[in-house]
Amino acid sequence: MSSLPWKARIYIFLLAALMAGAVFFSFPEIGDHWDYWGAILVFGGTVAVLDILSISHVGVHMAASIANAIKFAVVLLYPMPVAIISVFWGTLAGEIPVQRVWYKKLFNTAQMTLTWAVAAWVYSALNNPRESYFGSVGNVLAIVSAAATAFLLNIALLCLVISFAANLPLRYVVAQNTRVMIWHEASLFTLGIFFAVLWRYSPATIILAAIPLFFVRDAYRTANILRNQTHDALRALIRVVDERDHHTHDHSERVSNYARAIAKALDLSQDEVEAIASAALLHDLGKVGMPDDILFNPKLLNPNERKNAEQHAAIGGTLLAKFPLFDKGAVLVRHHHERYDGKGYPDHLHGEDIPLGARIICVADSYQAMTEDRPYRRALTQDEAIAQLEKNSGTQFDPRLVQAFVAVLQRNLPTPGAAAIPPSRASR
Repeated sequence: MSSLPWKARIYIFLLAALMAGAVFFSFPEIGDHWDYWGAILVFGGTVAVLDILSISHVGVHMAASIANAIKFAVVLLYPMPVAIISVFWGTLAGEIPVQRVWYKKLFNTAQMTLTWAVAAWVYSALNNPRESYFGSVGNVLAIVSAAATAFLLNIALLCLVISFAANLPLRYVVAQNTRVMIWHEASLFTLGIFFAVLWRYSPATIILAAIPLFFVRDAYRTANILRNQTHDALRALIRVVDERDHHTHDHSERVSNYARAIAKALDLSQDEVEAIASAALLHDLGKVGMPDDILFNPKLLNPNERKNAEQHAAIGGTLLAKFPLFDKGAVLVRHHHERYDGKGYPDHLHGEDIPLGARIICVADSYQAMTEDRPYRRALTQDEAIAQLEKNSGTQFDPRLVQAFVAVLQRNLPTPGAAAIPPSRASR
């Protein structure tokens, strides 16, 4: 835990203390109501099993569990103390066998317990127990309010700890995780209502609900596997491009780090920074099928060879456009060899018509290319490469970006044989 920033540590222990208080005061409220204890055993055990089967999303910092359907059902069916104890012990039992550091297990248990404690309180405050779930506008409002509370508080508590621990802007973390989770959670709350109705009709009928519940999980699991495989396959292709030539080993990773540094220096939003850094990592994807006699040519290319080599930008953009996970970066990859004076390729865009991210990648890629050995020349020093950037400022490069990048380089002196900008924590 010593690696965590102090804000994250205080935050986790504060949530744990609040959770301990909620659990402590819930036990006396249940007392010797053995039907409540039976429900706690059933619902908490189900939560534990489903949490163990949670699904990690690619590109975000959270895992999705279908257990929230069960948590919502217990909120609708039983008093608040039953919901608190069910979620507490179920989440704790689900965390024990999972390979995580202890403070993450503590946070997850506290976060879930407090989220559903507040949701249960909202529901009990608004619901009229003498009427059915949909027997009045007030009861419908109680259900909707409890679901909204659970979703918003869950997202808020989780995104705060990610923001504190990873030193990322809270707005960015919320935007990234909310987009992924909102429809997933909405479907689970609907299933939670379905489970509650079945349980009130006859607890035995809840077995019927297990089938659609696991179909939902399997659908999310399959979709996530495809996203992971797409992500891994594209990164593997980039590694193939970089490792074909020892002169350009880790070229794409270094270009991505430089592009991230430039984007941050321009005070772009974290969304834009991440999109540009990801596109920079994949900027040479179109070279994967380039013939060796062009890629490794020790001499300057003739016009015919150069024309073939220049196709890699358009090919890379076209390939990325086919993957929704990377569609934002496709246009940046396509245009990263455009020139500020309009003499670049593939579309001869000029000045501000070139997407900002593509102009950033152009500067980062050119600097990294100049500072690494190539078959036809030795690497330039940092000062020599900066001189070339400044010389071509306004023709090949956006002057504002050159100025920003030079300032970044001068603040980060390079170590021998390494990129001047160290890898960002967020890019790992």
